[in-house]
Amino acid sequence: MKIALTYLVIFGMAILILSLIPIRSDQAWEPAVIIPVTAALFTLLIYLICKIARTDDHPWWIFLTAIFVLFFFPGASTFFLLDEASVIELGSQCIVPFFIGQYNRVSQREFRRWYMLMLLMGIFCSYTHDGITIPLCAGFLWLAFLHRDHFFRSGCWPMVVGFLIGTSISIWQAYKKGFPGPPSDIETFTDHTVMIFQLLWDTKIFLLSVVLTGYLSMSLWGRRLLLQTIRDQSLLSWCTIFSVCTLPFAPLGLENAVIGVCFFSMIWTLCLGRSLAVKWNYSKPLNKNAVT
Repeated sequence: MKIALTYLVIFGMAILILSLIPIRSDQAWEPAVIIPVTAALFTLLIYLICKIARTDDHPWWIFLTAIFVLFFFPGASTFFLLDEASVIELGSQCIVPFFIGQYNRVSQREFRRWYMLMLLMGIFCSYTHDGITIPLCAGFLWLAFLHRDHFFRSGCWPMVVGFLIGTSISIWQAYKKGFPGPPSDIETFTDHTVMIFQLLWDTKIFLLSVVLTGYLSMSLWGRRLLLQTIRDQSLLSWCTIFSVCTLPFAPLGLENAVIGVCFFSMIWTLCLGRSLAVKWNYSKPLNKNAVT
């Protein structure tokens, strides 16, 4: 009950904040429509991210996730422009955590009746989200290789195949449009990499994830926490690694590659924050006056 009320409070606060933002007079949608739709989509985005980052077990964690997403989600400032484009963009961003959540849900199950739907879902999600399609596709393929003995007996393989098809189409279209290819020599490769990390420096969320990961890796308990988080969030962990590894090549464009790194860095930071909170909660000393 408290969790549901928390999402209702977030929805109400979003409506209140959006009501204070002036809407241009040339908009096709009325404020009475566009404001609750935007607030509902933002609340849905928070719900989906909380599900995949597993920060949905306490109201305070949900509030913190909402604030974190508001400040660090790539392109979050465009969500509240209160026009048709912002509604479409916000709805589009909800597809990614929904797709990842569905993958986690069906990876150990069998859904033969929905194979075609999951295949189409994978194609659509990868084709419409250039920023995350390559690292997420690489994460899917790597996990498929690790679980190759029973991969086709699980219910997620149509989603992975569909995602591979959509990613391949995106790369092929980028090649046809004349997108710059990978650096051809070591000097170009170095300059390109330096430029990318200069862009990431301005995003702050990438630095936060690197600093937090580096801090945890300096101690034994921190390394254990990192390994446990990687095991619990294997897909998101590998996607974060692959998003950084593919930066120097950026076959779908430099801006899209940076967006992908920021998205997965945000989720990775949320996962680490939750793991730290769980460890801190279990490591608190018991109250001596408590009844045992």
